Amino acid sequence: MKGAIETMVGVVLIAFMAVFGTAYISSSLNTQKAQAYHSSVVTEIEASDYNAEVIEKCKEKAVQNGYEALVIQTITSASGSKYAKVTLTYQYTIPLLNMLLKHQVTGYAK
Repeated sequence: MKGAIETMVGVVLIAFMAVFGTAYISSSLNTQKAQAYHSSVVTEIEASDYNAEVIEKCKEKAVQNGYEALVIQTITSASGSKYAKVTLTYQYTIPLLNMLLKHQVTGYAK
């Protein structure tokens, strides 16, 4: 009888670990997807030479893809070179713990 109870407790613990592991992997994939999208936006801005129309389309597309916001600040340095600060805000969710956090990915297009 003792062995059956220990086995049942072990199976329940393994099931909890599997469920929490799946939730963690899901959240990590969401983060990885946001980072990849941020990189593609930076590349697109650099390729367009900071075109205002491209920047607006990127902002619209980010909202359509379910991200909170995409903030792009174009800056001209004293030497005349352009660069842009690109900040993507997305939701980081952990469904089992009912947590909803906002995370940001920030980078520069040069």
